[in-house]
Amino acid sequence: MDAGMNTSTHLKAQARCPLQEHFLPRKSSKENLDRFIPNRSAMDFDYAHFALTEGNKGKDTATVSSPSREAYRKQLAETMNLNHTRILAFRNKPQAPVELLPTDHSASLHQQPKSVKPRRYIPQTSERTLDAPDIVDDFYLNLLDWGSANVLAIALGHTVYLWDASSGSTSELVTIDEEKGPVTSINWAPDGRHVAVGLNNSEVQLWDSASNRQLRTLKGGHQSRVGSMAWNNHILTTGGMDGLIVNNDVRIRSHVVETYRGHTQEVCGLKWSGSGQQLASGGNDNVVHIWDRSVASSNSTTQYLHRLEEHTSAVKALAWCPFQANLLATGGGGGDRTIKFWNTHTGACLNSVDTGSQVCSLLWSKNERELLSSHGFTQNQLTLWKYPSMVKMAELTGHTSRVLYMAQSPDGCTVATAAGDETLRFWNVFGVPETAKKPAPKAVHEPFSHVNLIASQVNRNVVVSGTKTLDQSFSASRESPPSHSNLSSTEVRDMGKEMESPKEQSSYTVEQLVAVNPFNPELLPDLENYVNEQVTSQTYSLDANLCLLRLYQFEPERMNTHIVAQILVKALMAMPALDFSLCLFLIPERVQMEEQFKTLIVLSHYLETGRFQQFWDEAAKNRHILEAVPGFEQAIQAYASHLLSLSYQKVPRSVLAEAVNMDGASLDKFIEHQVTNSGWIVEKDEGSIVLPQNEFNHPELKKNNTGENVPLEHVARIFPILG
Repeated sequence: MDAGMNTSTHLKAQARCPLQEHFLPRKSSKENLDRFIPNRSAMDFDYAHFALTEGNKGKDTATVSSPSREAYRKQLAETMNLNHTRILAFRNKPQAPVELLPTDHSASLHQQPKSVKPRRYIPQTSERTLDAPDIVDDFYLNLLDWGSANVLAIALGHTVYLWDASSGSTSELVTIDEEKGPVTSINWAPDGRHVAVGLNNSEVQLWDSASNRQLRTLKGGHQSRVGSMAWNNHILTTGGMDGLIVNNDVRIRSHVVETYRGHTQEVCGLKWSGSGQQLASGGNDNVVHIWDRSVASSNSTTQYLHRLEEHTSAVKALAWCPFQANLLATGGGGGDRTIKFWNTHTGACLNSVDTGSQVCSLLWSKNERELLSSHGFTQNQLTLWKYPSMVKMAELTGHTSRVLYMAQSPDGCTVATAAGDETLRFWNVFGVPETAKKPAPKAVHEPFSHVNLIASQVNRNVVVSGTKTLDQSFSASRESPPSHSNLSSTEVRDMGKEMESPKEQSSYTVEQLVAVNPFNPELLPDLENYVNEQVTSQTYSLDANLCLLRLYQFEPERMNTHIVAQILVKALMAMPALDFSLCLFLIPERVQMEEQFKTLIVLSHYLETGRFQQFWDEAAKNRHILEAVPGFEQAIQAYASHLLSLSYQKVPRSVLAEAVNMDGASLDKFIEHQVTNSGWIVEKDEGSIVLPQNEFNHPELKKNNTGENVPLEHVARIFPILG
């Protein structure tokens, strides 16, 4: 168990306003210096003593020395900084020399200059400090978050304040009543407009920051305070002191859709992976759980994917790696003091580093392979680590109490920290944004660039720009555009702005990139994004999906099972083509043994054998796998209709209802659509459906009017055998 709330009282000499600039007195480097008064801090007392007592003895006895010995003595004196003659110092010490040993200048003249990446400057002090009075000093809470709209939210006691980083303005969002508060957690929705506020009385309030209006209150999920929250699209996941983890669908009235039971004490950390498929949770029971949405449901509340028990103290700090999907970093409290790295596909601990102090929070850099950790006693510092070597790059100090809360700006450069010393500090620790740091890539001639692949793949095009973002210009060639019915007017307007300027950089199709070098592992992120694009836009590219599965064979540690499941579902939708079997051959057997892949294999077998009743029954039990891919049900209904048209001239209504899993008005509407578009005919008397003729349901005998003449000598040969 880790130390929770700090009960020490703070004596305030005067009232402090929240989120106001807090200026700290700083000592100038030239303070108390005078040209007539020596600077004791810049004086070398050892050398002064030597110069006054022993330094002149060597000059009294003149000795004959060779020129080489004299040159060596001078170089040694210069290297050891013994050439100065002053005893008193009136200026600060010079900077330390870069090289402490003599350099072989003759050798360096013949060496070619090496291109060394300049070391990034990391400021050692915070660039801004704001007052944060009445912030709750409790390890298990999460009271700071930075939204995608560049607005920082912080809970100070019973009040939530918003600080706009663009303008520097501060506003109050809400003050919670005494019987409900204080605020115990806060988390921005992905849109950067809506914010969730967790309370001490187990409720969660949803607020619109633009209009300062409360939208709704989520009740009934927990029995005690809600100390941690995490968004996953429209799902708000909450963790409480009761040890429960609840998935709330904020779009519907009955918001509790899933409950995860695995922790025995308070859940103090929650983080969804970048794909939204896996959830990491840390608790005061020293346990980390990995939950997978594809295997968890309301009927299996304890079905976690992995249970990680190597920490020896409460685990609040959780951070998913942005450049490796299955890598999770976790930090333990005061009794553990370690940062551990996990492969969430296998549950293996990849590394463990002892930090020497309580780990309160973790953040990955979006631009470099670096990890930032915030700590408690004794130094209350921020430590920047280089991954995977875990070499310390910098230690930033300034807080006088444990740094409990940490949030990252949308551009990934600035980090905000809040501590029990009632200050909010901003650190420019991760450098400049990626887009501003990297120049535009030069045009490089690619092999086979003269081959035009666009015309042959026009129905499967997806454009990947130089910055690895999906270009919007291909949307006209999609089979069906994505629906915008669930998007706000602002999102639709912003989407339109993106589509107005899609040709700022040269672009390549995924098929072009695959054709040039199908075994390039750098294509993995683009191909994974392409799979997600196929799902959302309801398009399909077998070649790109097969290429991704082949790359997974060479990079098994980077395999994303959520992406693989989406590929197989899309392959099922392509039946009667053999795409599912082709994809399955490229998936390792150990992966096929996972429950979700076993289910997909069973569904494929039912479809291949035309057992639609069993298929729909099995699909109903595994909706969490299939509903993630829009259009699945319609694609299978189209396949069933195709299969019936090959087998029947006249299909009974009951057989059709079983094949397409419809009845009543929905079946009537389906038949009406087929009558209009596919030429079906409904018999009024029997209610059966007459299907259009084709070469399979109306076979014709071949007519051969030409006579066949067999010579008698050929027939005579078999007469002896017959006799």
